[in-house]
Amino acid sequence: MVPPVPPSGIWASPITLFNLRDIIDFQSQISYFQYLSSPKIGLAGFFVFGTESEASLLTRQERRDLLRCARDSVPLGFPIMAGVSAPSVRQVREHIIDAIASGANYVVVSPPVGSEPNKKGSKQQNETVDAFFDDIANYSQLRILISDEDGGIDLTSELIIRQALRHKGKIVGAHLRSGSNVVGKITRLAREFLPSRKEFAIFAGQSDYLVGGLAAGSSGCITAFGNVLPWALVWQYHEYVNGEKNNDKVKRADALRVSGMLAKVEEQLLESGGGIAAIKFAASLYTGWRAGVVKGTGTTRRYPMATAGHKGMELFLPRKPQADISMEMKDKIWKAVNWALDLERDPVADYDLLEKEKAEGSRN
Repeated sequence: MVPPVPPSGIWASPITLFNLRDIIDFQSQISYFQYLSSPKIGLAGFFVFGTESEASLLTRQERRDLLRCARDSVPLGFPIMAGVSAPSVRQVREHIIDAIASGANYVVVSPPVGSEPNKKGSKQQNETVDAFFDDIANYSQLRILISDEDGGIDLTSELIIRQALRHKGKIVGAHLRSGSNVVGKITRLAREFLPSRKEFAIFAGQSDYLVGGLAAGSSGCITAFGNVLPWALVWQYHEYVNGEKNNDKVKRADALRVSGMLAKVEEQLLESGGGIAAIKFAASLYTGWRAGVVKGTGTTRRYPMATAGHKGMELFLPRKPQADISMEMKDKIWKAVNWALDLERDPVADYDLLEKEKAEGSRN
């Protein structure tokens, strides 16, 4: 039985695996879902059909099948959010129907891009977006998280608060990705919905907001980076939360230091300009290998890791017409992930060691 409000922690937005015939490889997808949702990783749940799942490139039947695959693959009681955003209210309703039938626990929805008037922040815009969320909240049988998807409408904290109070118990969270002041939004939402009450979940949409967001009152984050180094994000989350709970400055400091290290890896993915292609390649290197999807003997300084050309790597290519990233960029991402892998044994000790090695390397 999942709680009415999404549990705090790290939520991953799993990628979708396509074979060379452009068909979802469900056997590999099952292995991938099972690995990510295993207790040893410690994720709080899945957000299926985030941007990273290439949801806009899936047919309606593929969406149904993929969500059902996720539900059947994860442990009993493992919560799943389903993204249901679409260009029209009718399509959103269809996605909600499918989410219910396929076993989702919550739905995540953002207002359709293009539905807003030209003048940002106008009364007309607020009325338009309010009307959209009113419609969806009144229709959905599943509890809802409001999202301002990256590149979409930059929702204000005031609008989110207004909707959450108007549909109390139905709108139970926010997923914040867009805009220049995510931490500011978290702060204002946490002031209205105290985290201790557990009545409204506030998630940052990128892992580099994790520590700052937790300090401001967030519940954790929903992130594509959960495909790449999920255990490191989970460790960072618990280290900071336990540090706050026990007023342990050392734990908080450790979480902040590792946050900076992980941000470097995520920065490399963002700088590649490859979007989902970069995320999928990075995910294949370690998570894909550990999940048994990528085959072969991986090598790195201390921990096994895949290299380009291993069997199964083709499943991590983006769906057409999206382009793959260059070999030069793949090499940079490989080095960044390789550098970060040592965190699995002892995040703090390895961070210090890696920083020392990096400094020595720059002097040579």
